[in-house]
Amino acid sequence: MKLFQILCVVMVSMPLVVTSTQSCQHADKKSGSQGLDELNHKRETLEQELRCLQSSVAALKNALVFNKGTSSGNKIYLTNGQTTTYNEAYTICAKAGGQLPSPQITEENEAILTLALQHKRDPFLGINDIGDEGTFRYPNGEEITYSNWAVDEPNDVLEVEDCVEMFSDGKWNDENCEEKRLIICEFS
Repeated sequence: MKLFQILCVVMVSMPLVVTSTQSCQHADKKSGSQGLDELNHKRETLEQELRCLQSSVAALKNALVFNKGTSSGNKIYLTNGQTTTYNEAYTICAKAGGQLPSPQITEENEAILTLALQHKRDPFLGINDIGDEGTFRYPNGEEITYSNWAVDEPNDVLEVEDCVEMFSDGKWNDENCEEKRLIICEFS
């Protein structure tokens, strides 16, 4: 997804750079209003191309979500239906260009829950307290700002529960990272 975003920026920026350079070179040769009209036409063309690209990206997102996942805002959640440990799921998502899902608002939590219910399996979330017991963090290292813990959670049973899973009611539980849970990846 990030590669696609970079390509879109490059594709949109390159004609602008070329157009701007060409326009500057020919500006001396043309009358002011003719040059301005040409620039406005080129700007309108670029805006139309940008709208077309945005529409295409939205259509691809909808098709992808329709087939394999859910979305919330700019985030897409996908699963391959497999289960694995936290670290393996983390690696799989990273290799795909995403991360384990890390809900920061109720709607994101609900989108992840939808996938989990479709597959009748509890997923791991990208949230953990591996680095600092009792301080749960997102994959980027920031302390969580949203939570949906089940009653009496987190409880760190046997002092081995550093990862977070989502139950079938959307509530969270700290769990042993070596357990196997549904792989869901988040893309934004």
